[in-house]
Parts: sequence; structure tokens; C-alpha cells
Amino acid sequence: MKRILIIMAMEAEARPVIDQLGLAALPANQQLQSGFPRFRGEFEGKEIIISLNGKSREYGVDRIGTEYAALNTQSAIIEFAPDLIINAGTCGAFSADAEIADIITTDQPVVYHDHRVPLKGFSEFATGHHPAIYRPEYFQGVVHKLGVVTTGNSLDMPVVDRQVIQQNRGMAKEMECASVAAVASLYEIDFFPIKSVTDHIDIELNNVDQFLDNLNLASIKLSETLIQVLTNIK
Repeated sequence: MKRILIIMAMEAEARPVIDQLGLAALPANQQLQSGFPRFRGEFEGKEIIISLNGKSREYGVDRIGTEYAALNTQSAIIEFAPDLIINAGTCGAFSADAEIADIITTDQPVVYHDHRVPLKGFSEFATGHHPAIYRPEYFQGVVHKLGVVTTGNSLDMPVVDRQVIQQNRGMAKEMECASVAAVASLYEIDFFPIKSVTDHIDIELNNVDQFLDNLNLASIKLSETLIQVLTNIK
């Protein structure tokens, strides 16, 4: 049976698909003191595991960002040995490229837009260029866009980040994908992202307000897409 690991950062993004697939919460792994909530079940002849980054003990918020995404991914790989890894979540996008709740995946490597190390050799290493697969049959029946996914640890976008995103022809700006892709590549496991747009990063509105206003709509679209993709995977 094919085992698919889905890495997600925010509970609000994950809850619709967890409920629709009827996944059961797994008991905490006593060897892990890091609190990654995990859910498991079978769907369409496949074993599905959703692993969340968990909540901050100090602040009670989702542990968004690259550090916990990488830790989550590696510990889940060690525990479950998946055949395929998907990073599902929300993202920002340029208004010319995508509408709110549009679905973005990629047929190109995933990059970081805030790892700037202008030293020979280190510059390319810092940017990442971590591989992602694209299988059109997985997205059959799903309206989606193909573009470069770029990762950083801030929700806002200073001028320098925008410049790097545009240099890399980025379409989706988010906070976990490149770190998940990096760990998947380290373990030689196929990986791809599914991102749903919550905000337009080039419109002069507070993108925090955009994100909060559109999170529910984008999360519903994300769960619908994820279930269709899981159905399509044979």
C-alpha cells in the first residue's frame, strides 16, 4: 500500500481534510518531545498520514516557518518511511499570476527567497533549488497553475525579498515548502507542493488582513484539491 505523508503547518489549513478523510489522531511518540500532531487513515487504497508542525508552548500559536517544518518532516520520515511527501498549505501570490484561492503547484525546483549569502558556492546552496516532481495525472480534474514556489520566514515582503522572488520567477510565496523539499531530497523521497492563495503580495493592502480574511476560503479549496489529488494517485 502506498504511504503518503502530508506536511502542514497550520491546524486551520489541515482540519477540513482531516475531517473529510476521517483520519484518526495518533498517540504522541514518547521519543519526540517536540509535539507534532499526527493523523492517520486509509483512503482510496492508500495510507495517508498528516503531520502538523504543532503549537508553540510559549505562545499557543501554530509553529509556522522553516525550522519546525524541517523537524516535522525529518521525524515523520524516520517514523513512517513514506513513499511520497506532499507539503499542503496556503501562500501569497502576485495579483497578475493568481486569484484568491487559486491552486499552485510546481514543475520546477523550490527555492528560498530570504537566504542571502553572497559568497561563492554558498549563494546557490542558500537559495536551495530543491527538487519537486510534477505528475499531470495527479492533478487531473483540478484547475491549477504551475510556477516557482519560494520560501521565507516572514509574512511581509521587503523590497529585497521581492527582488529575489522576481529573479527566481516566483509565483507562490510561503513559509515551509523549501525546507520540506530539502529534507525529502536528503532522504531521496518524491515530493511536491499544493498551495492555495490567501493574499496578493503586490497589492498595497495589509497582507495580514488579507491572509486572515481569506484563510477559510483558501483552506476549503486546499482540502478539496488535496482530496482530489489523493484520489488521482494510483
